Amino acid sequence: MRSVSTSCPDRALHIFASLFHVDPVSLCLALLVVPACVQAMQPERAGRAVVLCVAALAAVLGLSPAVQAVALGVIAAQDRGACPAVWSVPALLLSVLFPAQTVVVLAVLPVLFWSALVRRPDGGQEGGAFPAVMGVLGVSLVWHAPAAVSAELVAGLGAAVIGLLGRSVLGACRPGDLGLLRPVLLMVLVVAAQAEGLAVCARIALEATLLDLSLLVLTAALGRVFPVLSVLRLPFPPLPGLVVLWLGIHAALGMAAGVEGWSVLGVGVALLLGLLGLSDILVVGRVFRAWQGRVSGVSVLLVGAGSLLLPALVFGMVSPVLHFVGGEWVWPVWRMGGGDGASLRLPAFVLTGAVLWCVLVRPWRVVGGIVQTASTLLPALGNLLSVGDGLFEEAPSLGWKMRCVIVAGRRRLRALGGVKAPVLPDLRQGAVGLWLMLLGLVLAVLGVMA
Repeated sequence: MRSVSTSCPDRALHIFASLFHVDPVSLCLALLVVPACVQAMQPERAGRAVVLCVAALAAVLGLSPAVQAVALGVIAAQDRGACPAVWSVPALLLSVLFPAQTVVVLAVLPVLFWSALVRRPDGGQEGGAFPAVMGVLGVSLVWHAPAAVSAELVAGLGAAVIGLLGRSVLGACRPGDLGLLRPVLLMVLVVAAQAEGLAVCARIALEATLLDLSLLVLTAALGRVFPVLSVLRLPFPPLPGLVVLWLGIHAALGMAAGVEGWSVLGVGVALLLGLLGLSDILVVGRVFRAWQGRVSGVSVLLVGAGSLLLPALVFGMVSPVLHFVGGEWVWPVWRMGGGDGASLRLPAFVLTGAVLWCVLVRPWRVVGGIVQTASTLLPALGNLLSVGDGLFEEAPSLGWKMRCVIVAGRRRLRALGGVKAPVLPDLRQGAVGLWLMLLGLVLAVLGVMA
């Protein structure tokens, strides 16, 4: 009897492990999903957030490709500006038939980021309906596909960014939140470094990934009340966005120096990360311009606390996950290592300046003080950041031959648009039933193939 009783927990753990991803990275991503769904919570539609959270957890933790495809389909059906069914349905069905393939992963990414990058969101909202959730799902998609070719994923992501920027420039329309693709790109570096045996480089890239996702989740959870928190994504000192950019560039250059065949590709990833950092400046400027209220002192204090504590707090909480990937416990309170001998002493500079300010200035004795000054300067910062939108207000003047090529391409796209699938009604109410029916069809195909 004793042997049977002791084997029951092991058997239950084996069954749990056979159904779900139980590695530390997947569990960490699942923990990020819950606060990321706060953005979908509305008083009159509380059930929408519950459906979104359950489906996102199933997509992150589910081991079955069919379950992941159904969960992603349910999430996509919750957004009116989601990817068209003529693309999303075949892509999700192919993800069940050919899981973890490079082409399939690249085909599923537009399903996640379509409303944020291709279609302009309604109501002036940046990043689509659920930007933080889609960011976590994109990272999970790459993490659960270690067999995918990292070089091809980087090439696909780079081509997507260049194509979206070219579309914005030629079409005189502002680009979407391209920074949502940065965590996905960083996770590609993590998978590539692990495949090449570079544990330190993988840990550095994972640090940047988790900190970037934490910034997205924090902005999604508190962005309606404190829109100023989007400033934390900017790649300027002493903001955490600079830490993300610095760690990502060092991870990419570490791959370029340590892996044969990544010499050019690693430098390209570093340049692409810098380009995505510049796109964050445009996004934050538009958030400031859309939100024309007065910046409160609480918002200023939150930005200051995030600059001081957020990187150390995030790395301290996810240190077991970093230890799982890189074999080292990380809590960079004073300085941050880049894996190649370089170190960023930004925390030391910020903490030392904060202590000197508290001792010499004594801000609690000054009415208003620096908080009031920052409250008046932040709107001016928003106006300064939104200057870059002028690049997309007017299409460039091109030569006659180039314009003929563009016009011909637009005519072909319009012709393709005439034969696209008919516009489906609002499927959010019957999304679960629809995707269960599609799952049945996929399982039937798999049964015939077996």
